[in-house]
Amino acid sequence: MNIQFANDLQVDVRDNVPLAEYTTFRLGGACRCLISCRTPEELEQVIARLVDEHLTFVLIGGGSNLVVSDYGVDCVVVRYLTEKPIIERTSDDLTVSGSTLLDDLARYAIEQGLEGLHTTHGIPGTVGGAVVGNAGAFGKQVGDVLKSVILVSPKGFKRKVSPPELEFTYRNSILKKTGDIVVSATFALRPGNRDELFKQREEILNLRREKHPDLNTHPCAGSFFRNIEPTSKAEKRQAAGWFLDQAGGKNLRHGGAVIFEKHANIIVKSAGCTSQDVYELHLKMAELAKKAFGLNLEREVRFVGKFAGVEAKEIIW
Repeated sequence: MNIQFANDLQVDVRDNVPLAEYTTFRLGGACRCLISCRTPEELEQVIARLVDEHLTFVLIGGGSNLVVSDYGVDCVVVRYLTEKPIIERTSDDLTVSGSTLLDDLARYAIEQGLEGLHTTHGIPGTVGGAVVGNAGAFGKQVGDVLKSVILVSPKGFKRKVSPPELEFTYRNSILKKTGDIVVSATFALRPGNRDELFKQREEILNLRREKHPDLNTHPCAGSFFRNIEPTSKAEKRQAAGWFLDQAGGKNLRHGGAVIFEKHANIIVKSAGCTSQDVYELHLKMAELAKKAFGLNLEREVRFVGKFAGVEAKEIIW
């Protein structure tokens, strides 16, 4: 695919790229063209030119919460990711590019002696993706400490918004519907004890190692379904994985898609796995929870492109 403006903007452009190389599930077919952006300036310039050229595009970050169709996607994919964190501190606020990895931000914060993001240690993906999905753990989420966000719409319009405008709910925001892109975000943190914060980081990382797969050996997209909203006076969300485990969910599989042995809410890739296998297995999980407990599980992971048995109205759904 001939992108005329690529040389002008000095961004990396590749044609017919297998998206399996850019998701933690390591699944999915090719896109027409992949444009890699690292900085907010590169992202804004690329989107402006794509809009001018009337080219359909979708944006991905670290690819940690996606299952891409085996057929790929017939459009441009913009990848917004930087290996070098882009972070600025002003008093106790941190402003960070949406392309920065969330764990890099969490580590930087405690290096600066700031707390408020410590529960996000070890969560894969970018800051942009974390804001879109209101990522978090241990009863906390990024929306709790978010101060403002710079967005660019799919039509190229830039604006600054406050958290209420994002309509945060558990693992969700209005951005999943609007398609607006997180260019950068500012978090309002507070001073903390660096030694205690580093100790917390190690404890959290150890917990994640015990319960979650190593993406290098067990490609996956993390927890597939959101935890269950409170149903008792305890007002505490209940783990979807617990219900799936109790119902025998760890015995489920479809083709090369299997359930992780330590966590019934995580699908991992095994030999011969396809994206369609993952789609079919997630349906089996949802059906099992419905039959056993009457629960309607809600997906946390998003599918990209066309899958057999479903008519998707959006590219990412």
